[in-house]
Amino acid sequence: MESQSPQNFHPDSARARIAKAVIVTVLTIGIIFALYNVLKPVLLDQSSRISPRNWIHLNASSGRPAVTSSDSQASEQPFRIAIAPIVSPEKSMEMYEDFIQYVARKLGKRPFSLYQARFSETNDLVRYQRCDLAIVPTYAFIRGEREFGMQALVVPRINGETSYQSFVIVPVSSRAATIMDLRGKRFALADITSTTGWLFPAMLLMKAGEDPNQFFGEQVITGSHDRSIDAVVKGYVDAAALNGNVYQQMVSEDPSLLEKVRVLVKSPTFGMPPIVVHPQMDPGLKEKVRSVLLKMNEDEAGKRILSRLQIEWFVIPARDLFSPLRQAIGKLEQWR
Repeated sequence: MESQSPQNFHPDSARARIAKAVIVTVLTIGIIFALYNVLKPVLLDQSSRISPRNWIHLNASSGRPAVTSSDSQASEQPFRIAIAPIVSPEKSMEMYEDFIQYVARKLGKRPFSLYQARFSETNDLVRYQRCDLAIVPTYAFIRGEREFGMQALVVPRINGETSYQSFVIVPVSSRAATIMDLRGKRFALADITSTTGWLFPAMLLMKAGEDPNQFFGEQVITGSHDRSIDAVVKGYVDAAALNGNVYQQMVSEDPSLLEKVRVLVKSPTFGMPPIVVHPQMDPGLKEKVRSVLLKMNEDEAGKRILSRLQIEWFVIPARDLFSPLRQAIGKLEQWR
């Protein structure tokens, strides 16, 4: 019996299809390569602007975190400084990188930057000794102090003061005259554990017999005080409570903000956000760190960094600086 050839088999047609597939593949690779070359400079530029110079891996399996650095020296020990999101992480990097480099180098150590998304996450870095030094907001400090003995080394002195205020702001066009006019409105705050973002407006409402958790139509947690301002400017919310120093700094950088928002009410003064350490930090190292911070204003490099942060110098906090805040937080948490 004669074998039969498969039906519809045309060698020329098969070769044509293969050639066509090869051409399409080559063109696709060419297009991808061209796009990569176009986008590469942009991507690298963005990465270089927002990426910290040094990285530290917090999930290391050993008791001590593994560290890497582009310019690390094996003989230098790491010094890890954490910055809570008082302002957004991208702005924090811009503001604090020189400060972090300065402090670590003065101690003869390698600098490492840690930026967390929430106030509580920065507290946890201190609690579990995953950082050596941290800048935290005052509410977070009081909680850390109560929960595991967090210690305040120094506080900044700004415009002659070691205290600051909460500002509640609204759009210039708002008809609100007091915080009571914000009933049912969208309200922005940096974090639920923020003195200026939540504790102050909550205390005002409680004093008026209102439930802070029910008063506003919606509470929008922005993650930082500069984002709270931006939320009001862009109309995402009807009002926001925030750190008065952050507001004043942003106005100094962009005076046009005064044409877009206005301050509805200001709080009494609270102790300035401190620089903190874990209570079990080596006493000798603790005193060295405190000394570096207290003397920053005595050399030109330190003065320049402080000036950019709008800080005059650091001081040891007075014993009773945070006492009114401790009482206010106690009332708020008891009310809850």
